[in-house]
Amino acid sequence: METIIKQAIALRKEAKYQESRALLTALLDNESYYAKAHLQIAWSYDNEGKEQEAVNHYLSSLSGLLSLAERFDALFGLASTYRSLGMYSEALGYFEQTLNEYPNCIEVQPFYAMCLYNLGRHKEATSLLLELLVSTTNSSAIKEYQRAISLYAQDLDKTFCSR
Repeated sequence: METIIKQAIALRKEAKYQESRALLTALLDNESYYAKAHLQIAWSYDNEGKEQEAVNHYLSSLSGLLSLAERFDALFGLASTYRSLGMYSEALGYFEQTLNEYPNCIEVQPFYAMCLYNLGRHKEATSLLLELLVSTTNSSAIKEYQRAISLYAQDLDKTFCSR
């Protein structure tokens, strides 16, 4: 079964999406591989630019047995797919669930910030990105202003001039 999944992944990476999905479909009746197969099928549709078709497969994958890494991939994939489809409220819920379950996975934060932006929550999005920048940068120029950037990230409207 693992061999079939590896073959399907290889086919997907070669842009042979239908062939990949055909292999995976055979695993959908197997309780142990049901969720993994749905996850791979979802990625296949996403990679092909058929995000709408990917959604139900992500949801199905989340209802089955996944490793922690696979669950992360399914949650993050579903959130990103919802966002790309303009389904921002749905995306927000899954981004927040992903961040709650996997708080150390900072790769989610830029996508979450984009979703916040799409929902008109511009201050939150900008603050999140500023905090991410100062916590991950290797730039000595940014690090020099880390304290000020972090301070403003907490309150983007704060001013220090008296009138």
